[in-house]
Amino acid sequence: MTRVAVVGVGAVGGVVAAGLASTGRLEVTACLRSPLDGLRIDGPDGGVQEAPVREVLDPSLVSAVDWVVLATKAHQTAGAAPWLERLCGAGTRVAVLQNGVEHVERVAPLVGDAGILPAVVEISAESLRRGHIRLFGRPRIVVPEGDDGADFAVLCQGSGIAVATTEDFVTAAWAKLCQNVANGAITALTMRRMPVFAHPGIARLGRALVEEARQVAAASGADLPPDLADRVIATLRSMSAESGSSMLWDRLAGRELEYDARNGAVVRAGARLGVPTPHNESLTALLEAVSEGRRRGEEVT
Repeated sequence: MTRVAVVGVGAVGGVVAAGLASTGRLEVTACLRSPLDGLRIDGPDGGVQEAPVREVLDPSLVSAVDWVVLATKAHQTAGAAPWLERLCGAGTRVAVLQNGVEHVERVAPLVGDAGILPAVVEISAESLRRGHIRLFGRPRIVVPEGDDGADFAVLCQGSGIAVATTEDFVTAAWAKLCQNVANGAITALTMRRMPVFAHPGIARLGRALVEEARQVAAASGADLPPDLADRVIATLRSMSAESGSSMLWDRLAGRELEYDARNGAVVRAGARLGVPTPHNESLTALLEAVSEGRRRGEEVT
C-alpha cells in the first residue's frame, strides 16, 4: 500500500488528507502538533465527508514514505523540518501545496534526495475549528507535466480532488500568484470578505497589485493576458459573499500572515528583474507590520 504523509493539516491539508484517505487504497498519516480526532469536511453541496486518518504527534515516530504532501503555509516550512527529515528518503516525492512561485527554492534544503513536485492549489476552504473544514468548491491542483505529475494525478484518483498537469507550470504558478496578491492582501488588511472588491477604490488598488505582478511574471517567462488585472477583479467580484482568503482566516484567528510568499515574492522577483513594484512593496510592509504585531501580541482586536 502506498504510504502518504500530510504535513500541515489545516484547511488545504485537511481536505487533501481526507480525500486521499477516502480512497481506501492509501495509508495516510496526518503529521500534527495536537490531535484532530478525525476530519470532517462540509462540502459545497451540503454533503459531509468524515475521514479517520492515522495521527502522529512526534516526528521520531515516523519513517520514510512514498509521498509527502507539504501543505503548511510557506512561512511555516522551516518548522516542518523535523518531519521532513524523517519522512523523506531517496525514493520519496514531496508535493508542495503552497502559495507563491518559490516552491523548490524553499523546500529543497529540507528534503535531501527526495524529489520535489511544485503545485498550484485551487482549494477554497475555511477551517471552522480544528479538524472541521468548510469547502466552498471542488478542489483542484495543477502540477507540472512529467512522471511525478502523472503519478500524483494517479495518487489522487477517487479522492474528489481533480489534478491537472501542465507543460507551462511557470505561467500557471504566476497566474495564481497574480490573483493572490490582490485577494489575500486586501481581505486581510481590511478584514472583509470578497464583497470588499465592489468598492471602486479597492478595485483600483487590486488592479494595480495584479498588474505589477503580471509584469514581473512576464519578465519571468510567464505568458499571461494583458487584461489579467481586469479579469482577476471580475472573478473576485463574482465570488460568493461568504468567500474570503486564507490570509483573512489567519488574521481573524490571530495567526501570522503568509504575505512574504505572495506580495513579497513579487517584490523580490521585481527587484531581481528590474520591474518596479511600488504597490506590492507598500502592502508587503503593511502586512509584515500586522503579522509581527500578531506574533508579539501587539494588535488591538
